[in-house]
Amino acid sequence: MGAKLEKIENSEAYLEIEVDVETLEEGLEKAYRKVVKEVSIPGFRKGKIPREFLEAHFGKEILYEDALEFVVPGAYEQALDELRIDPIAQPEFDIGEIKSGEVLKFKVKVAVKPEVILGQLEGLEVSVPMQKISEADVDRRMEEMRSRYAQLVDKTEAPSELGDTVTIDFVGCIDGVPFEGGTGENYQLELGSNTFIPGYEEQLIGLKAGESKDVKVVFPEAYHAEDLAGKDAVFQTTVNKIEHKELRPLDDEFAQEVSDFETVEELRNDVKENLVKANEYRQNGVTKKEVLARAVEQCSIEIAPAVVDMQFQTILSQFEQRISSQGISIEQYFQMTNSNLNEFRQDMLPEAERNAKTNFMLEKIVEEKGFELTDEEVDKQIEEIAVQMGVDIDQAKQNLEGVMDKVKFNMKVDKAIQYLVDNAVITEKEAALQDTDQKGELED
Repeated sequence: MGAKLEKIENSEAYLEIEVDVETLEEGLEKAYRKVVKEVSIPGFRKGKIPREFLEAHFGKEILYEDALEFVVPGAYEQALDELRIDPIAQPEFDIGEIKSGEVLKFKVKVAVKPEVILGQLEGLEVSVPMQKISEADVDRRMEEMRSRYAQLVDKTEAPSELGDTVTIDFVGCIDGVPFEGGTGENYQLELGSNTFIPGYEEQLIGLKAGESKDVKVVFPEAYHAEDLAGKDAVFQTTVNKIEHKELRPLDDEFAQEVSDFETVEELRNDVKENLVKANEYRQNGVTKKEVLARAVEQCSIEIAPAVVDMQFQTILSQFEQRISSQGISIEQYFQMTNSNLNEFRQDMLPEAERNAKTNFMLEKIVEEKGFELTDEEVDKQIEEIAVQMGVDIDQAKQNLEGVMDKVKFNMKVDKAIQYLVDNAVITEKEAALQDTDQKGELED
């Protein structure tokens, strides 16, 4: 066997590999021993057909595909060792014509680590939207807590209002025929929660306990159940009970019941502190993202398409996990958004390329700056991981035995990111409306 490196261009290595006659014949013989067990020829017992009869009956090509599976991977791995090529993505093979008794030649294109030419690393100018936690933000969070711990009180005579919780029985029909999944008994529904079919909840406002109504709705065109999407339906609905939220006063008694604090002032201070911490964490993330984006712009990095595709697969996998936690499959998401995988891929490719370039840039910075880790830093990281895993330190160390080098490398990458941030020129700008709205998403 032999191999030669034709060229390295745009972070892709082009190899030409030869498989000698003897090795190819060994592959064909292995393929024969596999195939002979799977085919039948009249007059021969299964598995006992001589190779020459097999090839004469089906053609020699019957062995070629399996033979390639036996010889190509080994030849490829040997070529990588000989040429000292370190691939970072799956290769693309261009297999030549295979003929028994002749040398097999094939070509391979494989992505390799790109050359990274770092640009400006210090004094990067970025403008980051900054926002402060106000007393109004704290008030909003305190009201959310009041709502969360509100008591439900029966309304016996008064009609239902927005925000009330109704307990209902319903039977959904299309063209007068009940459909599967459209029936419920003693179902609790908060009016205004928008958890039911659009237009349904509003039609229950004004009903009293014991009253019934035929609620007419239209299923959304992008509804997850295709047999219902876009169809008119009538829900025969009976209101069994109506309850409204009775908010409790924000006093010391409330604070004692919902927290470990004695006074409502202590609870409020804790809420504010948590909002400030969450806001700082979010803004640190935004700052790092902006600085990294500016740093990548200063670099020269050629990324192979196969590497970009790997990054896209990572983005897709993370997105699928995120929406699956909400009970939505990727197929349902595409149906709901009237899109498809190809459109999603085209939208995400710029981000995938940017992520790949960022990773290579940070690896180069770690290499050039020679960041080191102290024993104390490593121990602290293991402690944090142990807390996340819910195990003690010794168990965490045991769990990390095979990946400790990766953990340490990631710690050095964090140092590289912090280096860029510490040496950047960061100016604040007023947060846009969408940034301000994110305050409501901060956790207690």
